[in-house]
Order: sequence, then structure tokens, then C-alpha cells
Amino acid sequence: MNHPLVSIIIPIYKVEAYLRRCLNSVINQTYTNLEIILVDDGSPDNCPQICDDYTHKDHRIVVIHKKNGGLSDARNAGLDVCKGKFISFVDSDDWLDEKYIEVLLNLADKNNADITIGEHKKICNDKPFFIENKKEKSLALSTQDALNILFKRNHLSFILSWGKLYRKSLFDEIRFPEGKFHEDEFTTYLIFQNAAKIVYTPQVLYYYFQRVGSTMGTPHPRDLLEAEEAQFIFILQNKMEAVKGDQAKLICWQILYIYSKEPSKNLKEKLLYYTKFLKAHRNPFVHYFLLKIFCRHPRLYSIIRKLSPFHISK
Repeated sequence: MNHPLVSIIIPIYKVEAYLRRCLNSVINQTYTNLEIILVDDGSPDNCPQICDDYTHKDHRIVVIHKKNGGLSDARNAGLDVCKGKFISFVDSDDWLDEKYIEVLLNLADKNNADITIGEHKKICNDKPFFIENKKEKSLALSTQDALNILFKRNHLSFILSWGKLYRKSLFDEIRFPEGKFHEDEFTTYLIFQNAAKIVYTPQVLYYYFQRVGSTMGTPHPRDLLEAEEAQFIFILQNKMEAVKGDQAKLICWQILYIYSKEPSKNLKEKLLYYTKFLKAHRNPFVHYFLLKIFCRHPRLYSIIRKLSPFHISK
């Protein structure tokens, strides 16, 4: 295998308590030809100083100090300056297995893949929560196969930007949407579309730390709905019949959730539009039947949601 430069982009904001753990896991990677880009997104705590201190520990570290612009803006700042043939994103409160880059790069080399995806373990309150998927072998996927998995929403490791190694050229004309939450849902499918081959390994390589106050732990339902609707347009344009019903189902549940908080005529009209696509998704039938009822009577869903401790999941 050749030893190409790999750029690791780490956006940083108010993670003083966790940043050293993250950075230590990056600088101690078994694969060493790295460019480590720390993007201080105007963090008001001690993170800027920690970043600068680490430049004295490791010459591969590059620090960008900028005004706060959000996660997308920070990732884009890293993309604008990175020099690696491959890139990877790491959230600054997460950490990596020491062979994270080595394993993903080997997979890319052996399979001539544009994207390689590792499995992750979710950590809540410093305790393992779950492993997202337990497949027994790696998967070599075409663009279409990877998009089908992505749109069925049954695999978080496919949806989120971290935990992957990308060929840098995939981002030549793609940047993360600034000012939006759920930025991964806005971009991942477009990146997958540009990739000729995608490889997944079930090996746990990334440790995702869910903490109180994190972006991932805070709901932003309208941004998520906007992203899902953009995906639906993409699905229709590309005639992806196998996932059309699944995506309509996700959108309907998301609209119902927003409607339960903020009822509006516009949301009811959206429900009427997406309901007609549900006939492509009837499994399980009980789930489909309930969703059809709630789409016709969204106030019923609002009442049940308020009264019941059990909320129907998307």
C-alpha cells in the first residue's frame, strides 16, 4: 500500500473537558502520515489554548482560529485548506481506535473505494450504550446499494459524516450547509452519489460520546424535515422506487412531530402530499395503518402524544 497523506478535520467548540482525549486518540494513530486540522470555532473556553499547546506536541497539527460559525462552517474551513488525498471528520468530544485510519485506508486501497465506513460505539455518561450494527463481514457497495441503506435510515454509521474516510475529490464541489443543523442529512447522500464504490466494515473504530448539550443531543426538527424533503426530491429525480415509501414514511412522522408542537395549515398540506407515497411502504401493515390515520387526523396524533408516555417512533 502507498502511504498517502490523510487530513483529519476536527471542529472544536466548548469541549474543554473532552478535547485532550480526542486529540490524544488522533495523534496516537498507527497510521502516521497525517495532517491534523483543528478548527477552533470561536470557542469561549480554554479550547483555543489547548489547540495551540498541541502544536508543540505534534508537528502534524495545524490550528485555525476563527469566529464562531457553527459546525458546518468549521468543517468547511478545514476542507478549504486540507492537503490530504483522503479526509476524515472527527467530532471533538469523540475519540478513535488507534487503528482507525489504518483499517479504513487499507480497505480503500484493497477495494479501490472512494469511501470507507467503520462501525461506531455510542457512549452515554461514559458507559457503552450500543453498537449500531452487528454484521459479520465487510460490505463492498455500489453507489445505488449504499444510497438504499442510507435512505432506509437503519444505519447511523452511514448517515453521519464522522467515522468515514473519504477521497478528497468527492468534496470538490460539495460543502456543508452553513446555518443548518442536521448538516449530515443535507450532504451525505450527495457525497455518496459521487462515489463509485463504498466499503463498510463492522469493526468498531469510532467512539461517539453523547453528552448533554451537544448538537446531536438537541432536536432541530424543522432543519431535519428540510433535509429529508431535499432527499425525497433526489429520490424522485433518480427514480429510486425501492426507498420512496420509506422516505415518505420518515417525512410524515417528522411532520406529525412538528405539528404536535406547532399546528399549521402548511404542515397539513405537506401531510396530504406525502401520504400518497405511503402505499409503497406497507410493512409492517399496522405501522402503515396507524400512520395513515394520523396523517388524515394530525390532531389525534398530537393528543395521543401528549397523553401517552410512549411516543411512536419514526
